[in-house]
Amino acid sequence: MARIRTQSPSSGHTVLVVDDDSELRATIVQLLSGDGHDVIEAANGADAVQVCKGRKIHLMLLDYFMPGLTGEDVIRQVRTFDHDVQIILQTGYASEKPPRQMMRDLDIQGFHDKSEGPDKMLVWVDAALKTFRQMRAIHASRSGLDYILKATPELHRLQPLDDLLKGVLLQIQGLVGFRSACVATFEHAMVSLVQGEALSIRVGTGRFESGTWESLSDHEQALVHAAVQSGESHLGAQVVLPLKAGQKTVGVVLVDNPVRLEGDRHLLEIFAAQAAVAIENVRLYTLATTDDLTGLMNKRPWLNRLSETVLLAARGEMATSVLVLDLDHFKSVNDRYGHLAGDRVLKAVGRLLLQHLRITDVGGRYGGEELMVVLPQTGEAGSLVIAERVRAAVESLRVPWEGQDLSVTVSVGCATLGPVELTDAASLRSQESDLELLARADAALYVAKAGGRNRVAQSGCDPKSILPCASVP
Repeated sequence: MARIRTQSPSSGHTVLVVDDDSELRATIVQLLSGDGHDVIEAANGADAVQVCKGRKIHLMLLDYFMPGLTGEDVIRQVRTFDHDVQIILQTGYASEKPPRQMMRDLDIQGFHDKSEGPDKMLVWVDAALKTFRQMRAIHASRSGLDYILKATPELHRLQPLDDLLKGVLLQIQGLVGFRSACVATFEHAMVSLVQGEALSIRVGTGRFESGTWESLSDHEQALVHAAVQSGESHLGAQVVLPLKAGQKTVGVVLVDNPVRLEGDRHLLEIFAAQAAVAIENVRLYTLATTDDLTGLMNKRPWLNRLSETVLLAARGEMATSVLVLDLDHFKSVNDRYGHLAGDRVLKAVGRLLLQHLRITDVGGRYGGEELMVVLPQTGEAGSLVIAERVRAAVESLRVPWEGQDLSVTVSVGCATLGPVELTDAASLRSQESDLELLARADAALYVAKAGGRNRVAQSGCDPKSILPCASVP
């Protein structure tokens, strides 16, 4: 066997030519190579079967009568492991079975009388490869739809928005494959495009991983804007998928690499619709549970999270701690610089708090300038370390406002429910344990304020025993 290489543009198809006549085989190979097909030769039926076992063949041009295995023998063996390859039987002997009978009895897609010349053979080749492409598109659609059905539950799980968007890119990669991709979102709560509103890259992979909207080429930016405005996907050197939940566009996916099959457009649009709904659900959940100013959780959902944490800790006999934080002399910031400046400071402190918490910790806004944190599986010593870390970070914070830097400090109260207390508390209503823990942390906060502010106090300590902030562990 010899592989025939061609410099013609590739058709993407692999064709196996099986014939014991070397001159005729060479002629057929030359014709097919000229059409851009990747062509493989086999001089007998046994070699043909081995080739089909070793690689994916799209079309086999198979001589009917050969020494050893006949064309019928080859078909029957190949069909035991490959039902997709298109097979065209070729014959030059009038004594063989009528073509109609062979088409009916054998699993083949064409029959060519060699006496009819090469043009008729090429017509059969084109028809068989068209059928192969249609079959491949159907299989891709079925497997793609199955993939989407399996991926959908993961998409609709409540999770942080950035985690969801990364998951969307990974799922698209699994669906069609790509080198690089990104999700571009609108700056203000991912709402529909308004004239002049800027887009930004929220998450990305490959060359987009640390890119910005400005790092996209003018052509790529134009493709994204066109997809947003038209609501239509774009397939080309880049794939652009608008993520639409109803009439609202919540983002745009930009993917490197063209999609090879037109059928993939439909699959991608189905997936994009599912992803958009999941993104909108996360956005709505975030709006309902998150304080818009600080980015921390609202009071009610935070209290629910505290209750869940206490119950889980009781079951595992682990400690849980709570921090209550209050900005020192915050009223003077509002009085001197205005409430907008106060909001700017609160926002900066909220973002800073999120940066200094562990992934399992949950920060919330209790009201006004009072913030709170639940620390799962954290004892007294650990809570003091985290509290001091936050206190020091706030003390170093500088918030730009009208040409000057504003600064604030924070007092922190800590309280801990140890494993023994939790085991006992599990028999009580969980809310009583939650509120008791929160009340103890709140009492510790007032101890810290009484001790001079800008410091950390642990529940149950004497105000006179609080050390200067720099001495807190």
